[in-house]
Amino acid sequence: MVRRHTGAIAALALAGLTAFGVAAAHEETTTVRWGPIDLPAATEEGPGELWNEIAGLSGLRAAVIDGITGSGDFEVNKPCEDCYIVGIKPNLVLENGETANFNNGVMLHHVVNLNFSNPDVTCRPSIFSPQPIKLLGALAGGNERIFAAGNERTAGQLTDDYGYYLAEGDHLGLIYHLMNMNPEPKTVYFEYTFIYQDAADHDLDSVRPIWMDVDQCGTSTVSVPAGYSDVTWDWQSDRTHRLVGAGGHIHNYGINVAWTNTSTSETLCNSLAGYEKGSPYKPVGPGTGDSDAHPEYPETVDSHRLGLENYEGNIATMSICTPGRDAPKTARRDEMRLNAQIYRPDQGYHDMGIMVGFMDEKFCLTDFWCF
Repeated sequence: MVRRHTGAIAALALAGLTAFGVAAAHEETTTVRWGPIDLPAATEEGPGELWNEIAGLSGLRAAVIDGITGSGDFEVNKPCEDCYIVGIKPNLVLENGETANFNNGVMLHHVVNLNFSNPDVTCRPSIFSPQPIKLLGALAGGNERIFAAGNERTAGQLTDDYGYYLAEGDHLGLIYHLMNMNPEPKTVYFEYTFIYQDAADHDLDSVRPIWMDVDQCGTSTVSVPAGYSDVTWDWQSDRTHRLVGAGGHIHNYGINVAWTNTSTSETLCNSLAGYEKGSPYKPVGPGTGDSDAHPEYPETVDSHRLGLENYEGNIATMSICTPGRDAPKTARRDEMRLNAQIYRPDQGYHDMGIMVGFMDEKFCLTDFWCF
C-alpha cells in the first residue's frame, strides 16, 4: 500500500508537540534502541565528542559520508511499517538503561531523525552544496528531517487525527552530536518510545515536517556576541498550509524561538526555554518584550520527566505549540520569519535556533508543486 502526503509535518525540533500521554486503545506503543555508540574519553583539550555523525547508511553512501563527517556503524530500525506515528519520546541511555545526562557526564547535544526516502521542504537536495545535509539528500534520494531532540528531550504527540505516515520502504537515519565529559570512554544508545496506529486500520490525515533554522541547510550553528541577540531566518512559503504543532530548540542563555507569518503579523508558535530556579545558565538579560515573538523571559520549571536534578541547571525544557485544526492558515507566498532570542554573558560560537513543526497542507501535486 502506498499512501501520499495529504497534509504536512515536524515537531521538536529539537523539541516536541504535546505532553506524551498514555496510548489510546487503538494505538500501539513500542520502544526501539539504536546503537551502540562509543564515545571517546574527555581530555585536557575538552569533552570527547562525536560531532554530526550520520547513522543508517550503508555501502557507497556510508563511505562517501564517512569521508565528509563520519558515519555511525548501526542500523536505524523503524518502529513500525505502513503506520502513522502519533507520539515520540526520545532519550539517550547508558548500557544499563540509565538516562545519560549532565549528572553522569554525558550530553545529548542534538539528534535529528531523517527519512532518506522523502525530500526536505526547506532544504531541498542539491549536489551543488558543500553541506553534508544537502549532499546526503542528493545521494540518498532525499533527507526529510522528521523529528529532532536536544538534551531537553521534549516528548511529542500529534493530535486531532493527524499522523506522520511511515511507508514499508522508507529508510530512516540519524544525525547526532554527543559529548562525554568523563575521563573514560562511555557507550550509549538512543532509546525512543513511539506511539503509532496501523494504516490498515486507521486512515489519519498525513502531515509533513517543516524545519526552520537560523542556519538553514548548514550546520545549524551560529556565532553570537556577548549581550542580547535576535537571530533570524526568512522563508517564503511555497504552499498553503496550517502549522498544526511545533516546538523549538535553543542552547543555554536562550530565551525563546518563534515562528511568525510576517505577511499577516501572526506569531504561529512561541517556544520558550525552561530552566530551574536559580540556574546559572539562564539568560543574563531580558528579551525586548515588544511582540509575541519577543517575550522578555524564559520559563522557570520545577520538574522534568527525566528528573530536573539530572540537568544541573542547564536548559531542561522547551514549551510547545499545539493548535491542531484551529491553527491559522498560511497562504502560498506568505513571508515567514524564524527568530531566536539569546542573551549571553560572553560570546557564543555554536548557538542554535531551530523549530520543527507539522504542516497540514492544502494540496500538493508533488513534494514541491503545491497550491
